[in-house]
Amino acid sequence: MGFSMKIISHIDVPLHLRRIRSEKLWTFAANEWFRLITPFVPMDTGTLSTTTEISGEKGKGTVNYIAPYAKRTYYNDYNFRKDKHPKASSEWDKAAAPTQKKKLIAAMQKYVESGRLEL
Repeated sequence: MGFSMKIISHIDVPLHLRRIRSEKLWTFAANEWFRLITPFVPMDTGTLSTTTEISGEKGKGTVNYIAPYAKRTYYNDYNFRKDKHPKASSEWDKAAAPTQKKKLIAAMQKYVESGRLEL
């Protein structure tokens, strides 16, 4: 005697992909990344860290530092002060990645598991 089973899935894959690209998720990710890398951002008055634009548009999270000197500070190692941010460095996102990337992934996983993604 044979047995067969047919499974029909009614999962709307394009809908779920749009949700994964949702602005809400990626804004959360960008805010979390900003929080995690802030100790690596050079600090004197705090202007560099407080003049940012955080976005989750177009399916990606972005943190833009918009202080007039942000680009110059990012690409040049100026022997930054370490009294306020001991981990301060140029290319602070890259400096943070080895220790902070796993924390970001864990936070995003919790976000999904909490049901806030609404898949």
